[in-house]
Amino acid sequence: MAERIGFLGPGLMGKGIVKNLLKAGYPVMVFAHRDGLKLEDLQQGGATVTRSLADLGAKNSIVCLCVPSSKEVEAAVLGDGGLLGSMQPGSVVIDFSTSYPASTRTLYEQLKKKQVALLDSPMTGTPVHANAGELNLMIGGDKPVYDRCLPVFRAVAKNIFHVGPSTHGNVVKLVNNFLGQVSNAAVAEALPLAVKAGVDLQALFDVVKVSGGNSRVWEGAVPAICQRNFAVTFELRLAHKDMGYMSTLGRELNVPLPMTNSLLNVLDMAKASGLGRENTNALVKMYEKILGVEVRGMEKPKA
Repeated sequence: MAERIGFLGPGLMGKGIVKNLLKAGYPVMVFAHRDGLKLEDLQQGGATVTRSLADLGAKNSIVCLCVPSSKEVEAAVLGDGGLLGSMQPGSVVIDFSTSYPASTRTLYEQLKKKQVALLDSPMTGTPVHANAGELNLMIGGDKPVYDRCLPVFRAVAKNIFHVGPSTHGNVVKLVNNFLGQVSNAAVAEALPLAVKAGVDLQALFDVVKVSGGNSRVWEGAVPAICQRNFAVTFELRLAHKDMGYMSTLGRELNVPLPMTNSLLNVLDMAKASGLGRENTNALVKMYEKILGVEVRGMEKPKA
């Protein structure tokens, strides 16, 4: 018999996950984590909708969370009428959010006292990958619980990694996001400089693409910026949140993170300048405004 799945957070990424769970035959109950989410398509696909977090916990053997931060995860688990008080012994919480490891550790211990398991299962990918069932998952938690939930993960992801005990999924995700956002910040800093210097952007793109400065971020971000394509796949405010978690984790472990903290300063400025709700590649707009330039020049960049 298929596990009954509750899902909190059917938003930009979560909606695709729910669609693929339904496609795989799982009974899914959804709970909107914010006002304004349109759920008619999920209902037409077979999902039920609840406005009761307690029902979400009591009526499902697995509850998935896909919300912006640890603040929302903690509220869902520990808040009044939350999952801690409603989930049955033997059930599982899967947190697809990128959460702060210390928060995950606390929730893991609190839920374990109630005989409820927790897997931290942050993801990489875009809404396109979520809709296609091709996410990448890095999962921390007890191996027997991971094994039990593996069919659920296979329904929504292409690459699935059990990376260690509880919290390790979130640590791996923060390291990955740091590396990606450092590359994004470098692109945002370098392109306006090239424009100011009068360099041909197609030539710059072609040289870097076959040289040591190349990256997946370079190959994706440069054509998008040159076409002024800032469609939201990952909001800058969420990158800022993740780098804040990374910086705090470094202090918690007494590990110096000078590049993380420099990146966080850049994202502080971008967020303060009003770019928080824009896509991460819109960071370039901050430098464009300072320099009085705009990164264009490749009408249809050859990727």
